[in-house]
Amino acid sequence: MPTSLPDWDRRFYSQAGGRPYLFYVAFGKAEGPFTVSASKYRCAGLPPGLEVMGYGPDSHPEQVERFREGYLWNELKAEDAGLAKQIAAEKSCLALQADLEDSPNLNYFRDTVGFLTYLLDHGFCGIYDPFMFRYWSRKRWRSEAFEPAGPAPRNHVLTLYDGDGEGTEWFHTRGLRKFGRPEISVRHTLAKYRDGVMDLIDRLIEFQAFGGIIEEDKEIRLGALPAGMRCHRRGDLEDPEFNNVHVEVEWPG
Repeated sequence: MPTSLPDWDRRFYSQAGGRPYLFYVAFGKAEGPFTVSASKYRCAGLPPGLEVMGYGPDSHPEQVERFREGYLWNELKAEDAGLAKQIAAEKSCLALQADLEDSPNLNYFRDTVGFLTYLLDHGFCGIYDPFMFRYWSRKRWRSEAFEPAGPAPRNHVLTLYDGDGEGTEWFHTRGLRKFGRPEISVRHTLAKYRDGVMDLIDRLIEFQAFGGIIEEDKEIRLGALPAGMRCHRRGDLEDPEFNNVHVEVEWPG
């Protein structure tokens, strides 16, 4: 397979950070060998270190069920019954998993996105992205993941916000582990700073996905937010709130 594809360079990369970790589940049955066009799918082959595991009626069928149960599955059934019905009808799936070395480009991500797009074009009906808390339909995956023709990291990272019981909100991300970088957390956000915090998180998603590393005790300088906010690394990869380490952006004082 030809490999002369444009690199997805990381413009802020200066040194290795964490290890990118990928996990996706594509629902459908694999038919024969995969013949993925490099030019059509921007895929130079499966990234070294990416494992593809097939599950179905004759091979650990319980694994297929595990990928469509729990809170996220119930949310999908309530919000997109059509997609849930398609996924529920499938008896097989492919799980893609990779624990990779950090690198100055995102070619591993380019190739994975291309391969998953190929699967959706060849009989697979949807993709489960547990790091992002999402089940992707064919249409949404193509429009948000593939058609941008570049990494589009904000399309692959979810920003959540929840009331924290004090009349303020907690903003936090899910999905930056795909890029080997910590999640972002900003707690106790007053309503007047909501837009500024969202802007900050978007900027930090892009900075990190494109290779940047947030320095410990880094001061945030953004006009919409007060001076003196600082970044501190917290947690570990087993933290259930993030499934990743995270950077806590703390308010001054």
